[in-house]
Amino acid sequence: MQARPQALPLDPATLPGLSERLLRSHHQNNYGGAVARLNAIRAQLSGLDFASTPGFVVNGLKREELIASNSMLLHELYFGSLGGGGAAPAPGMLLALAASFGSAERWREEFVAMGKALGGGSGWVLLVFQPRDGTLVNQWASDHTQAASGGVPILALDMYEHAYHLDHGAAAGAYVDAFMANIDWPAVYERYQRAVHAASEGLEASVQDAQQARHRIDVRRAGVYNAATTILPNAPWRDPVAIDAWAGELPTDEEVVVYCVYGHEVSRSTALRLRAAGIKARFLQGGIDGWIAAGQPVQAKASALPTG
Repeated sequence: MQARPQALPLDPATLPGLSERLLRSHHQNNYGGAVARLNAIRAQLSGLDFASTPGFVVNGLKREELIASNSMLLHELYFGSLGGGGAAPAPGMLLALAASFGSAERWREEFVAMGKALGGGSGWVLLVFQPRDGTLVNQWASDHTQAASGGVPILALDMYEHAYHLDHGAAAGAYVDAFMANIDWPAVYERYQRAVHAASEGLEASVQDAQQARHRIDVRRAGVYNAATTILPNAPWRDPVAIDAWAGELPTDEEVVVYCVYGHEVSRSTALRLRAAGIKARFLQGGIDGWIAAGQPVQAKASALPTG
């Protein structure tokens, strides 16, 4: 099947530090070239007699198909990562970064350092969701063939020179700074949410399941928990940012149900991380909001979290 190039998903005249000329050239020549190359390779493969073709020819075509395909997909993610208009990450995205890296600032330091380390060479820096563990990781790649197996990239920084040379020459660091200032965080967060939801399908706990569970854990974000007045009966709060600090308290031979407000990515990713630690965790479908809507009892929260 012929791959069709996608239009630029942003106004290339609106990104500080990244010129319209650079972005249009990058999109038309490098991204467009990858799509054209992929189609040409697929056309050759479609007419190939594999039984009589030498192995080195098959190897070469399939290798080039992988390179062109990943180049197309990563460029689409790259352009889809830009154009946020300076919007800050949503609280849920900040929580996800803090849960995996210690803090959003620590994530940024590592991501930026990786990009600048690739300056003058080639490659990609990718923020990748790992379904196995429910975590995020910064992935390094020196070319288009390197990917974290099973990972879902949600943010891509292109560090090939064609991505910045027209504007910044050899000053790759200035380009990385400009990229960071132009990240479309709502789009990144949406991709993160989709990845978490896909990875956690089948881990839902119904209201009835939660009723029967001996271990119910409140994992709402700290700020949301502080503003709340009620909890599920006998459900202690645990910080979803610091799962490693409290996962060892939980049994590995009994069901554990975690809940957030609506049963979205906070409780889902927490359940995935707990399961990676050997705990039979599931998330409450609909969260505490669904629990209340089903007419189930709640109890008053004892106190707010300590501050400072």
